[in-house]
Amino acid sequence: MKISKRILGAALSGVLLAGSLAGCASNPGGNNTPAPSGSDNQYTGTSSPAPSVSTRPVGESVPLVATEDVVQKIMGYPSDTTVLTVDGVGVSAEEVLYWLGYVTENIAYYQYGGPENMDWSADMSGQTMTDYLMEGAREMATLYQVIRNKAADNGIALSESDEAALADQISQTIASMGGEEEYAKSLQQVGRTDAGLRQMAATNNYLYPHLQEALFGTVSAGTDEEITAWADENGKMLVKHILFKTVDDQNAPLSEEEQAAAKQKAEDTLAQLRASEDPNTLFDQLMNELSEDGRYEDGTLGAPDGYFFGAGEMVQEFEDAAKALKENEISDLVQTSYGYHIILRLPVDPEMARDSWSAAQSTDLENKMNDQVNEWMEAAVVETNENYDAIAPQTYYEKLNAYREELEPTEEPTGSASPAPSGTAAPENSPAA
Repeated sequence: MKISKRILGAALSGVLLAGSLAGCASNPGGNNTPAPSGSDNQYTGTSSPAPSVSTRPVGESVPLVATEDVVQKIMGYPSDTTVLTVDGVGVSAEEVLYWLGYVTENIAYYQYGGPENMDWSADMSGQTMTDYLMEGAREMATLYQVIRNKAADNGIALSESDEAALADQISQTIASMGGEEEYAKSLQQVGRTDAGLRQMAATNNYLYPHLQEALFGTVSAGTDEEITAWADENGKMLVKHILFKTVDDQNAPLSEEEQAAAKQKAEDTLAQLRASEDPNTLFDQLMNELSEDGRYEDGTLGAPDGYFFGAGEMVQEFEDAAKALKENEISDLVQTSYGYHIILRLPVDPEMARDSWSAAQSTDLENKMNDQVNEWMEAAVVETNENYDAIAPQTYYEKLNAYREELEPTEEPTGSASPAPSGTAAPENSPAA
């Protein structure tokens, strides 16, 4: 079984608990699971790890909040019933059904505009809707169990500080929702238990990053020499420039007379630099005096120390001209869609490059981890049982919605407008629960 890097990016990025249960499935904006940072997923849009029956609850310094067993009520068996195994480790009905509801909700809202328009007979790229939804739920549940299994194999567990941080997140979430009653209700609206939410956050926020660190290390600080060599190997450059614009602030072309005047100023400035005995010092002076590049309200340049960039980050004419220069060399006039530039290429400043170096290192580690997880997913042995086989997505989803209505009873009209219950609005561009 292979899972794409897009899914991994969605599924295994950081989770924030605060406000994560602020709605229900009828409110896609409620984000009933902690929403990982930006990436999409062919099944869910965004995602986060679900609970496992194989790992004990964490954050126990905040007592577990009691909830009704939604799986028992809808399916007729307890939420901790095993419905599939991943490499011999059981995965609960709660986890798989949570993902089934989540996947279904995203399809319903993003493809059909709402559950009432859901076409349960639709062909999903050669799959039935039932098979598509079950595959999505199974893959996500498998992914998270694989991470937990591999963490256990490598002796990785939450530290005391991890558990304390998680307990604090839970406490803040409960408080932000107005207390345990509302917190429990929000859990029940998506068929979760408090233990399940905690396990989800534990896997996302702690087990996964600890596992990545154990296997591939962390981002190194980097010596000046390492950063400079990396910049050179990857075509990174540091430049300053003096810009004489031929467009206005809305990028509309100036008049021919104004453009000619801009070119003349650029030529005069370049002539001063060519005649100078210390052109680099004069360059800074003229840049601060004359450049029409972005400035702050007080008139100072936005980038007085220059621009550190790589391929594709500047307009092509600017990039090509900078690349052709030696360090400490000044270009002739360079015309781009913005105007006339005089460019000074500088040696790479390791401190200016450090953030880019760190980001590149981090991306490399993430890619290595993604590749590793893909290998684990392909090798994972997933076995389902009769409880799994009996799950009917449409029936489950309709029963879940009926249960939600029980949690949020419709009030009799009073003759004046009243706010809708939490989780009834559907803001735009929001993932379903």
